[in-house]
Parts: sequence; structure tokens; C-alpha cells
Amino acid sequence: MHIDARGVNLKTVAVEDRRSVLKLRDDSDAALERVMLLTPEEVTRAGLNPDDVDRLRSQILERRRVMQFLKASERMTDKLWQTSLAYGHTIAGLLGEIAAQGRRRARLSPDRSDILDALLPLIRYQSAPARKAHRTRTRNEGGAGVPSGERSAMLDSLFRELPEEEQGPASVELAPESQLP
Repeated sequence: MHIDARGVNLKTVAVEDRRSVLKLRDDSDAALERVMLLTPEEVTRAGLNPDDVDRLRSQILERRRVMQFLKASERMTDKLWQTSLAYGHTIAGLLGEIAAQGRRRARLSPDRSDILDALLPLIRYQSAPARKAHRTRTRNEGGAGVPSGERSAMLDSLFRELPEEEQGPASVELAPESQLP
């Protein structure tokens, strides 16, 4: 749960330069390992500059350290993402339960407008997918095929879930049918 990469000298490559930067291919491991295993005699025999070889070895070691941190941070990022998904799943389920519970309570309570006012953002959040599906269905059907009175009844049942004789909360005004998306 803790990655301490303070010893890594972080580099920055400008976005516009990233395409032109030389990149190591996936099959570079054998070549890098061979450089690390070169003996001083092999360096001399090949006519290589020992300082260049030492600099290359240093860069290889630093990159290996960075890759260790990168792999660890990728694993941690994946675990954090999974944890966020798990919490989100639980939260979404509880939001649905609380919204339904609040709506049921509002149907029976004389303080229904206070209850619905307090839960309005939550109820809107919960009903958003149904609203979107209804708008898509209506758009795809061109608004035809569903009589005006029947469409009004569908909207009332989908979005208000209150008996017809009851009024919604005072702060909520339903748009006339002609203005619904």
C-alpha cells in the first residue's frame, strides 16, 4: 500500500516530443543484459569507450528501478480502481434502496413534500436512466404511437410515483407534457 520512489530522478518529456523519442522494443532484454555482463577485456577488445559503457549501465539500472516502481504503481492503480468499483457498487445499491424507501414513506406521510424535497437530488439521480430511456424511445418512435393521455399517464407513473390525487412537493414543478424532452 506504499510506494516510496523518492530515489528516482523523474524526467519529463513534452507531449509534442513523445512521438520522436527513441523507444526500446519489447525484445531489448537480451541486449541490455549482455551490456551489463561485458567484462573490461571485452570492452577494450571491441574498442568501446569504457565511460560510455558505464553510462549505459547506469541508465539501464535506473530504468530497471523505474520499471519496478511502474509495475508496482500499475498494480496499486488496478487495486485502487477495483476498490472504487466495489464501493461504487455498494453506494449505488444503497442509493436505490434509500430513494425507494423515501418515495414509499412520502406516499403515506402528510409531510410528503418535505420528504421529497429532501431526497429530490437522489430521486432525480435514480430516475435518470428511466428518463433517458423514455426520451430515446419517444425520439425513436417520433412521439407517435402513444396517445397523449397515455403518455401523460406513463410519465406520471415513471417520474412521480404518487397517486393522482396527491400533489408533488411544492418546490418541484413538472413541465407541461409539450415541454418534455
